[in-house]
Amino acid sequence: MTALERLRHLMQPSSMGTFIDWDDIAVAYGTRFPSDYRNFLSVYGSGEIDGMLAVFAPSVDPYAPSRHTSRLPADVLDLPEVNEWNDPLHAELYGPADIMVWGETAEADVLGWITSNHEPGTWPVAVYTHGGEWTVYDCTMTEFLLQLLTGEFDGNPTGLTRLYGKGSAEFTTG
Repeated sequence: MTALERLRHLMQPSSMGTFIDWDDIAVAYGTRFPSDYRNFLSVYGSGEIDGMLAVFAPSVDPYAPSRHTSRLPADVLDLPEVNEWNDPLHAELYGPADIMVWGETAEADVLGWITSNHEPGTWPVAVYTHGGEWTVYDCTMTEFLLQLLTGEFDGNPTGLTRLYGKGSAEFTTG
């Protein structure tokens, strides 16, 4: 059973997913996106998990009214604290310019992928805890969400104490 199939047992989609022209997105972003993320959006769309964790969709509209999947803004890349990593090896391998943000939490944690590898299916998840540092998780986005809900990480990867290990959640499209 895939992580997405397991997620569907813990978190029912609130409506239809979002249709996205992935070819247009690949051209606009200069890269393809991981298949698990594309499948997640086709089932759930963009929205929030228990009002605490937002999952973004990519957009070709630079004036899109809501948050969307994107690189970290240039002004953020210049902040020294954004280049803090919990593992010194990761600090040598990656930089904030490698991050593609796909979500955020109510605690101001940033969720993204490290996109330095050209194969999207291998992009690990990176989490920046508010006021902290980047931590890398060797899993897909859907595996990350599943492990967050089931409490399968060694410790809570975000500031969401009410969501970590909760076992089930409500997804609201938005």
